Amino acid sequence: MQFPRGLLPLPEKAAQGLFAVPVNGRHGMGGVFTRWLTDLNARAAEFTPADIPTLASVTLDLLASVIARCLEAEEALTPETRKTALRVQINAFVEEHLADPAMTPQAIADAHHISLRHLQQLLAADGTSPAAWIRHRRLERCRLDLVNPRLQARPVQAIAARWGFTDPANFSRLFRAAYGLPPRDYRHLPTEACVNLQHSCAD
Repeated sequence: MQFPRGLLPLPEKAAQGLFAVPVNGRHGMGGVFTRWLTDLNARAAEFTPADIPTLASVTLDLLASVIARCLEAEEALTPETRKTALRVQINAFVEEHLADPAMTPQAIADAHHISLRHLQQLLAADGTSPAAWIRHRRLERCRLDLVNPRLQARPVQAIAARWGFTDPANFSRLFRAAYGLPPRDYRHLPTEACVNLQHSCAD
């Protein structure tokens, strides 16, 4: 990726110490940044020109966080840059641990060394809560498994358990509330109907 140096939300002198220095793209903030760029590239066709300013801003904030972490210069970052980087980090953590029933809002807060209240405030900016976000992402993973032809032989209960839902009855209620149909019925819908239903739920 290339960008005008003046757009980086870090003092120019702070970044000069990292010229030609390799940055680990598999762990920590480097890993988060790598996953962000990979996902951005894979989903490029989904974005519109109106999305470009937001995507560029988040990308630069994440890069600044990677550089600042390498230099131990996080204090040079703006509060908004630190907040953006933390939110992306939390999202990546949630995606990695969706299958763990022990992942709770408190566990997420503890893993990122913040208070539960701080976590709640971060997600409130997106109009959701930690518990609702976890539930939404788990339900979406279940939905994708249910319509996956390679998983047709796998019981609905096994799919639910795979993504952290230990109570089948509760899972069925939550799925129906999210997608309008019980999971067993949703599984047998034609592909086009599943797509239309997904879009109507998202709207």
